[in-house]
Amino acid sequence: MNKPIVILENISTGYGTKPVLEKVNLTIQSNDFIGVLGPNGGGKTTLMKLILGLLHPFSGKVSFPSGRPPTGYLPQVSQIDKSFPITVKELVSSGLKDTNPWFPHLGISQRKRLHRMLDEAGLTKLASRPIGELSGGQLQKALLSRALINKPRLLILDEPNTHVDKLFERDLYNWLQALNKEMAILLVSHDIGTITPIVKTIACVNGNLHYHPSNQLSEEVLRVYNCPVDVIAHGPVPHRVLKSHDHKAE
Repeated sequence: MNKPIVILENISTGYGTKPVLEKVNLTIQSNDFIGVLGPNGGGKTTLMKLILGLLHPFSGKVSFPSGRPPTGYLPQVSQIDKSFPITVKELVSSGLKDTNPWFPHLGISQRKRLHRMLDEAGLTKLASRPIGELSGGQLQKALLSRALINKPRLLILDEPNTHVDKLFERDLYNWLQALNKEMAILLVSHDIGTITPIVKTIACVNGNLHYHPSNQLSEEVLRVYNCPVDVIAHGPVPHRVLKSHDHKAE
């Protein structure tokens, strides 16, 4: 049954006294798959931190109708120190609550979950390998497995297709569509041409948040949506260049 799990109401937030996001309203349903688009500095990272509880609003309200949902977070690969001495198995198991990744003492059920997660991600043969020896796609699989091992109800991904090849990108998006049957997903990306076919709705973030309850961007929708994202796509997805939001007209 679809129901709201996170509600943002008239949120303004930022860092110090400087606002980054203002008058943000968004409801995340339990089966949502939201593509979050916007320019650098527009507030996408701030939105993620707000939902993750790492940032508090200046004004407005964040609520969780059924309690704060277990949340998995996949950071950008570029944020990971690949020289850190940790194996794939240790990285994935660090996603388990109350588990020290350096001295893991996993219970039977946790060990089974870890082995199942490694198997589902195709990482079993790489379990003892240091993360510094992984390709970009393999590291993303390990990080995503870490985010999923606690069975989150909300999965947040930050630019998951950067520094990976097209084969992994295709497998990743197939995986996410399957996961969406079990959890809500918030996918941050610059690539509207790639994510439009897989997401259900779109949120454009650029100081404010403009929510579009569909992934279909018709000419009429584009005039309303008007998201400041450059789009270059080939094949069945048309080329679009979207202008800045006209806040004065709102």
